[in-house]
Amino acid sequence: MRAQWARLGADPVAARAAADGGAEPADPEPDRYELPPALWPAWECFVSTWNQWRIVAGLGGIWYEGIDHASLLATMNLLGVKKAKRRAVFGHVRVLENEARALRNQQDG
Repeated sequence: MRAQWARLGADPVAARAAADGGAEPADPEPDRYELPPALWPAWECFVSTWNQWRIVAGLGGIWYEGIDHASLLATMNLLGVKKAKRRAVFGHVRVLENEARALRNQQDG
């Protein structure tokens, strides 16, 4: 049996591990993500308003509170987001904003 595996150029131990579910195929491009077309307007609005965050400053430092809603609405107008889709885009931007808030407010230290 080993001779047959050798003629095929295969490793029987690796084949058994793969058959048992021990080895998973490696992701060829782990740093690439695909954004569904329906989410593209939210991503575009989020990126366009990256410098429009409300900032609270105090003795403890600064805190990024969130994207200014008036700026977000103006961005939706500029990017041509249809009125019928604005509620959905707003909701998606809020999800992105919530995730980004934690990253923006990390203290280096």
